[in-house]
Amino acid sequence: MKKVTSILAVAVMTLGLVSTAIQNTNNEFDFLNDISKALTCNDCDAPLGDRIPPKKIA
Repeated sequence: MKKVTSILAVAVMTLGLVSTAIQNTNNEFDFLNDISKALTCNDCDAPLGDRIPPKKIA
């Protein structure tokens, strides 16, 4: 019975670690998508006078 319990415990722990790794990977891809959206020009089609000036680098 101890072997079955320990095998079950290891299986549950492995499942938890795998699900955590999958969630972290998804969060990294979301972060990369947020960065690429932030770097794209939202109003590049606007005439030059109507464009928002770029932010100053500190």
